[in-house]
Amino acid sequence: MADVSEVKTSLAERDGFAERFFRDGVLIVENAFSEADMALIEAAWQGNFDNPSALAQHLYAESGGTFIQSVEDSSTKPTFAAMFRDTPVIDIARDVFGSGGVWYFHDQLFFKQGAIDKPVRRTPWHQDTPYHPIDGSKFVVFWIPLQDIASEYALEVVRGSHNETLYNGSYFDPSDDTLPVYDEKEMPRLPDVEGNRDAWDIVTCGMRRGDVLIFHPSCLHGGGYTAAGTTRRSLSLRMLGDDIVHVARPAPAADSPTANNIGDDEEELVARIKKLPLGTPASAFGLTQLA
Repeated sequence: MADVSEVKTSLAERDGFAERFFRDGVLIVENAFSEADMALIEAAWQGNFDNPSALAQHLYAESGGTFIQSVEDSSTKPTFAAMFRDTPVIDIARDVFGSGGVWYFHDQLFFKQGAIDKPVRRTPWHQDTPYHPIDGSKFVVFWIPLQDIASEYALEVVRGSHNETLYNGSYFDPSDDTLPVYDEKEMPRLPDVEGNRDAWDIVTCGMRRGDVLIFHPSCLHGGGYTAAGTTRRSLSLRMLGDDIVHVARPAPAADSPTANNIGDDEEELVARIKKLPLGTPASAFGLTQLA
């Protein structure tokens, strides 16, 4: 278990964000957003929740409760434009990268609501990078909870794992969290982190509304369960820096969620990137540049 005090920080220590990010792959910025900022972030979340994208999915319905995720590039929507303009999201991203530009990749909305008598299961341990044909050190996720969240329900991250093995994607099969998306000859199968928690340097920390968990998508991470009768809402923002390039990824199995549940928006983005030569930088992906 990681010493949480080593990953917690504040805007007063923003000069050290890049060092922490590149070394540990994870940091928690406490009180990063004021209540006025959070109102704008919540408006962005609510707009997407009320008008879900083609990528919206209901996951693990058989386990009880509600687990919704929705992925899209919302950078040109008025609610997101207001968030970028009037909150420190972009400034924090620049501090995390340390230098160069910032491009918007996509956002991911999460809604978890436990049934009256049954919790929503935890999100399996996985890495995000295997699902995308891009790689580099300046790839970041801002995970922003819209309410206070206790440590047992929060997102957890294995510190430093972004600099180690890149594993196969998770199929998100309810009977086997490590079931791979790609052929195991292409990428190694995910380890059973949850079954061997003591073997990993896991950052587990309760968060308050206004905090942000920042991590590299190549870090192993997984979400805690959501208790019966409770709701957890969060928004993830994914951004790229100037060392991100197009890389080859294996082809997913024809029946995998990656192949069948990504929707038109993701297909368009991935198809656009895949048409570019390997090694093409993020600046040529046709994404919205934030800084």
